[in-house]
Amino acid sequence: MVRYRESLTPSLPFHLALALTIPMGFGMLAPIDIGWGIVSAVTFYVIALLIFVVFAPRIVVTDTELRAGRARIDRKFVGTVTPVDRDSRATALADARTWSLVRAWIPSGVLITLTDKADPTPSWYLSTRRATQLADLLSS
Repeated sequence: MVRYRESLTPSLPFHLALALTIPMGFGMLAPIDIGWGIVSAVTFYVIALLIFVVFAPRIVVTDTELRAGRARIDRKFVGTVTPVDRDSRATALADARTWSLVRAWIPSGVLITLTDKADPTPSWYLSTRRATQLADLLSS
């Protein structure tokens, strides 16, 4: 049963910045034909939107498993879970062996230490908008 689900989609300011693909697409083909310029502008925006929204990684926690993007780990290997704020993110990512799912538009996250001795990755860092809720769920 799914206990937690979050899609790491961009925030509203990112979508406004993404709208800059519209004049870029229009400017490419508008000198040839205005109609094709409009089609190109819409196509560029839709493709960019698909890349950042539809294909956004998801964090899913079930009774037995934690999935973050394409990575999966059994919950029995989840050790301590610490919420991380914007100011502490660089410290949390200092160890190069930490597997990370970072999204720049999400300032908070969780640092998960792993208890699997056979795994060369000592910890995971996941960007999340609900760091405290995810940390409480994984710690229980």
